[in-house]
Order: sequence, then structure tokens, then C-alpha cells
Amino acid sequence: MTSTQRYLEMADILEAELAHVPVGAQVPSEHVLAHRFAVSRPAARAALQELERRLLVRRVQGVGTFRRGRVEYLISAHFPPSFSETVRMAGAEPGARLVSCGVRRAVEQERTRLGLAAGAAVWTVERVFSVNGEIAAYATSVLPRRPLLNLDRELGDEVSLHQVLRRRYGLSVVRARYRISLDVPPPGIADHLTGGSRGPVWLAESVNRAANGGPYIEYARTYLRPDVLDVTFEIEEEPH
Repeated sequence: MTSTQRYLEMADILEAELAHVPVGAQVPSEHVLAHRFAVSRPAARAALQELERRLLVRRVQGVGTFRRGRVEYLISAHFPPSFSETVRMAGAEPGARLVSCGVRRAVEQERTRLGLAAGAAVWTVERVFSVNGEIAAYATSVLPRRPLLNLDRELGDEVSLHQVLRRRYGLSVVRARYRISLDVPPPGIADHLTGGSRGPVWLAESVNRAANGGPYIEYARTYLRPDVLDVTFEIEEEPH
């Protein structure tokens, strides 16, 4: 048996055992696994790295390796375009930290997405989201300045943007267009999202409008960590 076959066999055995391990529990170290399977430390390390690639564990340098549990992040016509509400519906606890909120002129892509005239002013809202205390997403929301005057006074840490839109401005927001792809976050966002590591994550781009055919309200770009969120799409046939 080759070394590759051996560490993959170890990973398969450990994967089956992890099904019975509580989320957050510490799993055996490289030293313990090397002794158990009578292999070298590099082989044991390769097995743990394989489990990490399978999104079953997370490794914390200098601390240990822990059983990972991802939260389903369902994207559906029946779900609101709100990160916090979607996470709560999955039975997890969302958190939000406001990075910045300011006004500037919209660039061409944003004007096109939101149907704005040249020179239009927009709010740019940058937020970091967590799930059960673990960083899970980084979102940039671009919204027209009018009619959202004084939006910066309404937002803060642990404040839902979409709740503010409903409560303060009377706007219930729904998805108009949605696109998702694998991408590598730029350095500034990666610092917030993954501590600087720049592996591929989901990039979700959403154009949201006021319900009942109202105007476009938000153009959002959200980087979602696949090791924290199990992103699922639900597509249904339109009723006739």
C-alpha cells in the first residue's frame, strides 16, 4: 500500500468515526494517530489535512483539531435575502459587526444593477457575519442614498440591515437576481474573513428590490466560507 493510499484509508476510517463525535469536540492529535495506526507523524498529519479538505474538522494552530459542524445556508425564493434571518431559520445563532458605513458616488456596475442615474450617491455598508461565534461571511451592500437618508444613524453591531429597512423605511426586500461562484477574496476582505488565508470561498452577488415590484434597493456582494456554511440552492417551478 502506498503512503497516499494509507493516509486516505486512515481518513476514511476517521470520517466514519467522526459521525458519532459531537461538534466542537477535540479529535486525536497527530502523535496519537501515528501511534494508533503505526504510521509516521507526516502520514498522520496528511490524514488530518484530508479531513480538513473534506470540511469535517478545523485545525487551530497551537491548540488542536476539532470536529466541525457546518450550518445549512439555504437560498430560496421563500427565504428573505437576510444573512441573519437565514442563519436563524437553520437553528444557529448569527452575529454581525459593522466595519464601515458611508456615502460615495456609485460606479457604473452599481448604477446598472440598481438602475441609478449618473452621479447618483449610494451608501456602502461593510459587515462581518458570524455563525455560533465563528466568522462566516463578509458582505458589502450598496444602496441608493435616497430614500435611505440617515441610514448610518440606524446601523451598528448586531443590527440587521433588512430589519432597519423594514422598520425605519417601510421597505420589505426580496431577491430580484442572484448569482454565486467560487472566488478568492481580496487581501483586505480575507483578513476579516479567514485571518488572511486566501483559499476559494463562495461569492454571492444579489440584487434585491422592494417587494411587490418596487425599486431596486440593494446590490450585495457576500463572501461565504464553505467550511462554516453548507450553501444550498432551492429552485422550484413557477406556478402556472
